[in-house]
Amino acid sequence: MSSDRPGASAESGLAIECIGLTKSYRIGQELSLQRSMSRLLRPWRSQPLERFGALDDLSFTVPRGAFFGIVGPNGSGKSTLTQVLSGITVPSGGEARVWGQILPLLEVGAGFHDELTGRENIYLLGAILGLPIGMINASVARIVEFAGVHRHLDTAMKRYSSGMKARLSFSTAICFPADIYVFDEVLAVVDDDFRGQCHQALDELNAQGRTILFMSHDLDLVVEMCSTGMWIEHGHQRHVGPIQEVAAAYRGNSDHVLEGVAS
Repeated sequence: MSSDRPGASAESGLAIECIGLTKSYRIGQELSLQRSMSRLLRPWRSQPLERFGALDDLSFTVPRGAFFGIVGPNGSGKSTLTQVLSGITVPSGGEARVWGQILPLLEVGAGFHDELTGRENIYLLGAILGLPIGMINASVARIVEFAGVHRHLDTAMKRYSSGMKARLSFSTAICFPADIYVFDEVLAVVDDDFRGQCHQALDELNAQGRTILFMSHDLDLVVEMCSTGMWIEHGHQRHVGPIQEVAAAYRGNSDHVLEGVAS
């Protein structure tokens, strides 16, 4: 389970510590009419659901102020890891310790409601994060300026393109205060100009001492932005260290050479 212990963080200099982190899911539906009838009519034939291991015994640390990248093929457990660290799901075993306020942006439009306007969604996300109304009010102008959605701020989100949603999502996330920012594939649908703007904003946050976890299928982008990182595959931790070493190990694996070049 995640915990928040400011004193321990000050002593250790850590933002995140995972110890033997494990997460598994049942494959199939536990509660269904078919399974219920099967148990009633043929209880001797009832079989437990198969389990799928999304994360398997991950142990690593992320220092405060690190720009940490997470790489791996589809289905490797990257998104599951970010969900556990963000408190969205709980681990099946081990520990995930997080020190400080964490702000996750795990998908485009996460926390937004399509029927609400852009402005209303800014306030919605701020409320979800538990921010005081004064802090949200003070952030709106900067969010709108960064996202460049002035004309559409009072338009319902369902009218936004995927790029506009991504711009407002990212802008809202980085303009709200946090100690740790978690980004999962959030720059995949924005144009090159805005991607460069985001890169600069993340560098500035990191220079202020904020911890950033960044996940992307664009391996070159991860190498460009991050200083340290981790490669995971099928839920297993394969390599942790300087991002150049992690990228070299990932690219050097024969199973992922083509994916690493293409992504």
